[in-house]
Amino acid sequence: MLTVLTLASLSLVVWASDVCPPSCLCLHNMTSVECQAKGLKQIPELLPDCTKYLYLSYNNIQEVPERGLDELLILDLTRNKLNVFLSVNKVWPRMKNLSTLFLRDNGLKSLHPAQFMNCPALTILDLKENQIEHLPAGFLRGLDNLKTLFLNFNKIQTVQVGGLEGALALTDLHLSHNWITQIEDGVFVNSTELKKLVLSKNRIKSVSEAGFRGATALQHLDLADNVLEKVPAEALKDVNRLKILHLQRNNLIRIREDSFSSLGHLVHLDLAHNKLTTLSDGSLRGLTNLTELDLSRNLIDSLPSGAFADLISLELLDLYGNKLTSLPPDVFAELTRLKELVLGSNRISALPDGVFDSLCKLIDLQLSNNLIVELRPAVFTELKSLQNLYLENNAMTHIPKSLFHEMSELREIHLDDNRITSLHSSVFHGLDKLNLLRLSGNRISSVHSHQFKNLTALKELRLDKNLIVELPTNVFSGSRNLVTLDVSDNQISELSVHHFSNLHRLKELRLNFNQLHSVPLPVFHSLHNLRKLLLKNNSLDGLHPHLFVRLSKLTELNLDGNKLARLHPHAFLGLTNLQRLSLKSNQLRAVESGTLEPLTNLSVVYLSGNLWDCTCVDILYISNWVNTHGDKLGDQPTCFSTLSSSSSFSPVTEGVQLSQPALTPLSLDDCVKSATSGLHSFPLKMQTLLTLSLTAVSLPWQPLKWFGLVL
Repeated sequence: MLTVLTLASLSLVVWASDVCPPSCLCLHNMTSVECQAKGLKQIPELLPDCTKYLYLSYNNIQEVPERGLDELLILDLTRNKLNVFLSVNKVWPRMKNLSTLFLRDNGLKSLHPAQFMNCPALTILDLKENQIEHLPAGFLRGLDNLKTLFLNFNKIQTVQVGGLEGALALTDLHLSHNWITQIEDGVFVNSTELKKLVLSKNRIKSVSEAGFRGATALQHLDLADNVLEKVPAEALKDVNRLKILHLQRNNLIRIREDSFSSLGHLVHLDLAHNKLTTLSDGSLRGLTNLTELDLSRNLIDSLPSGAFADLISLELLDLYGNKLTSLPPDVFAELTRLKELVLGSNRISALPDGVFDSLCKLIDLQLSNNLIVELRPAVFTELKSLQNLYLENNAMTHIPKSLFHEMSELREIHLDDNRITSLHSSVFHGLDKLNLLRLSGNRISSVHSHQFKNLTALKELRLDKNLIVELPTNVFSGSRNLVTLDVSDNQISELSVHHFSNLHRLKELRLNFNQLHSVPLPVFHSLHNLRKLLLKNNSLDGLHPHLFVRLSKLTELNLDGNKLARLHPHAFLGLTNLQRLSLKSNQLRAVESGTLEPLTNLSVVYLSGNLWDCTCVDILYISNWVNTHGDKLGDQPTCFSTLSSSSSFSPVTEGVQLSQPALTPLSLDDCVKSATSGLHSFPLKMQTLLTLSLTAVSLPWQPLKWFGLVL
């Protein structure tokens, strides 16, 4: 069978043509032919004579013609069925001009020496996602121009001597996601042009002293996600031009002194996700050009004073997710160029005086998720360039008055989820570049009227989840550029008409989970740009008819969990752009006619959890609206009924939808009798007229006054 296939493939020829093959797309003056995912079993026999780029991925092609493809520059055969063809044909057909060949995901299991010698111009060869188990010596022979070789996602177990023979110009070699356990000495002896070597996601436990010998130009080495137990320091001496070294996600327990001392050109070192418990003074010796060091998610519980002494060029130091409990006062003394320092998610309880004094160029300082109880007033004094300070999720109860006074460049302060009980009135003064201030989740009971004075650049202020009882009238007057204001989850019972009077740029206002019983009429009138207003879970029992009339740009209004029993017909007047309205869990029994008509752009409304009285004729407006606008319902509101012997409410037959009364208005006869019993001299003639009006099922429901009745 194999012999037959071999002979058959030798007789295959592609002929030049001046037409595009059926089911293919020809572009760029017929130089590019695209036949992806067409179910083809062979390469089209007739191709335009000027074809340079042939794309045949995701087909069922099993063989490649011996002649006719000499002029191709790019051939893409990704995800076809060429495994048998390559195992039988020891040499790929002649394609003297081919520069790029894609053979990804073809089920290839083996390769032959000089397999691609007939493609001398090849610069990119993609063999990834196959089932190749080993690289035979000389399989790249003849590929003097090959620069990039993809062999990732195969089953290669050993990189053998001779495996790269012939590829003298190779610059990029990708061997990740294989089963490699060993790199034989001498593999890279002739790889003098190799600049990038990716060996991540393998099973390498160690690298011998001569493992990388010969790769003298190597700049990028990726050994991440292996099982290395120690840094291959001796092997690294042969690749002393390295600039990027990835060693994350290994089993490194410690770093011996001078492990990287030969890598004076290194700029990026990643040691994250290992099992390091400490560093010695010499662990990072010699890395004078290093700009980025990642030590995150290790088990480091202490640092010597000289741990980073040689890292005079460092700009990023990441120690996130370790077990540090303290810091030596001079541990960062030499890091004068540092811009980002990440110390989050450790166990630091105190910061010594002077620990950050040398970090005059620091922009980001991450101290969140520690155990810091107290900050000394001068701890940040020298951080003149700091822009972002993260202190959330600590245990601080107090912020020193002068803590931020020398930090005029601050843009963000994150103090949420601490135990802060009070703030000095001037603690944030002078921060005229501050954009974001987060104080959520503390125990603040009051704020001073000048608390946020002159924070003219502030755009986002979070005060939610505190114990604030009252807001001073002009507390936000100095923050006229606020876009987001969150004071939800407090104990605020009253709003002043002037609270938001200067916030003309505010787009989001959160007042959820407070104790508001009412909202004064003009309180929102200055908020012309407001998009989102959340009043959920207060004690509102009514809304002024023109409360929202100036909020023409509002798109979301949440009134859930209040005590609203009635809505004025003009309650939503002016909300022409409202898209989301939520009225869940109130005490609404009905909605007056026309109440929802101003909401011309409404896309979703939530009405469940109310006391909809489906025995009363007043229900017909909202019932009819729900029936007509069912596509806008975000939930399934159901009916409730009034018990004649009590004023309490209980569910009607389970599952009766609010839309039902509009479909069966005659069922409201009892409501008419109930209504008339409350009117001592309601004429029988009028009762009859009312009953007849309810039979007009085909007409949209209108209020009773349309029939001359006023109840």
